[in-house]
Amino acid sequence: MFGIISINILLKGLIIGFIAAAPTGPSGVLVIERTLDKGRWYGFFTGLGISVSDAIYIVCSSVGLAFLMDMINDHRTSAIFGMIGCCLLLAFGIFTIRNNPLKKLRSPQQTAGSSLPYASLSGFLVAIVNPMVIAIYMTLFAYLHLALGELEPGLRIQGYISAYIGDVLWWFFISSLIDKLRNRFDLKGIWVINRILGSVLILVAVIWFVYMLCVY
Repeated sequence: MFGIISINILLKGLIIGFIAAAPTGPSGVLVIERTLDKGRWYGFFTGLGISVSDAIYIVCSSVGLAFLMDMINDHRTSAIFGMIGCCLLLAFGIFTIRNNPLKKLRSPQQTAGSSLPYASLSGFLVAIVNPMVIAIYMTLFAYLHLALGELEPGLRIQGYISAYIGDVLWWFFISSLIDKLRNRFDLKGIWVINRILGSVLILVAVIWFVYMLCVY
């Protein structure tokens, strides 16, 4: 079914999934809050539910990107889409820095539940109502020149699976990290994480913009 294993596609998929899951919106705050409150596995299973939602958006974004590839292959149009991608990354970076996700987080009483399936389901429901994720994935797919919609089925499935695994790895990483630091971690630290991630996104946008000026 998979045919030849493409290391290039697998690595790009992992990077896309990991980076796209990283910005701490309401979903990320929910995982962190639950890890602090109920431990690593409860937080991780909340992240698994979010990953299922992200998997849906991964497929949607790759299909949408496939419709744009003919235009992107044109030199002039490619430059336009590149600039749009720079602007999206820049805007998302600024939004991430300025965003206060704690205001959007429901109280522990409102998210009360004890089972791991509940944690996953609630994580999915929180994430699925954020279609902005599609724009993030489309930007990353375009940035890394990974048009899954144009690949043969075996390679396409590899891209989907690797992006999903990258997404899951982020939630495993963040829930494990917060669990180890739980005695020294304050929810206000999320603001610090937001600023760091936002700064990285802005830096990438600037580097991408300079690269495009040199190429085009």
